[in-house]
Amino acid sequence: MKKVMTFMMMAVVCLIMASCSSKPDPKDVADKIAAGQTLTEADYSTIIDYCGSFAEKAQPYYNVVNSDTDTSSKEYIDAVNELASMWSNAVYLPTFSTVLRNADAKELGEKNVAKADELSKFLAFPIPNIPDSPMMNPDVVGDIVDMPSSDTSNVIATGDGEVVVDNQAAGK
Repeated sequence: MKKVMTFMMMAVVCLIMASCSSKPDPKDVADKIAAGQTLTEADYSTIIDYCGSFAEKAQPYYNVVNSDTDTSSKEYIDAVNELASMWSNAVYLPTFSTVLRNADAKELGEKNVAKADELSKFLAFPIPNIPDSPMMNPDVVGDIVDMPSSDTSNVIATGDGEVVVDNQAAGK
């Protein structure tokens, strides 16, 4: 009887520890985002894990699509179809990607920044090159994604893919 009680107590302690240290469910995090609630480091960890898992699973297919593979080959078509299926099944990916791109290092926390940095090697991870991202440099106001073909009246810099730094904010 004493052994049974000891076993039951250990089981209860294990359950309590597991429930206290578990990460939030992706749906719960998505609901917090939709409600405009402040996210915790644990929420960001869930977001990074979700996006990272997707990116890691998608990488082999991106490798095929981005290679010199004939676009009419079975391998290429299978990769494109698999990616399309993965994207349609990753229901939280658009929301989580947006949140992650707009987060800064302080919000994420040191462990999450390190985890995101490691996952940034995958093409589908929302934050490529973590050290160069706006997350790590508060003076960066954005990246030049695409130059307009006609109206350039509001263009403040040129050069696709270059970082735009707010020199006033940087004190320069």
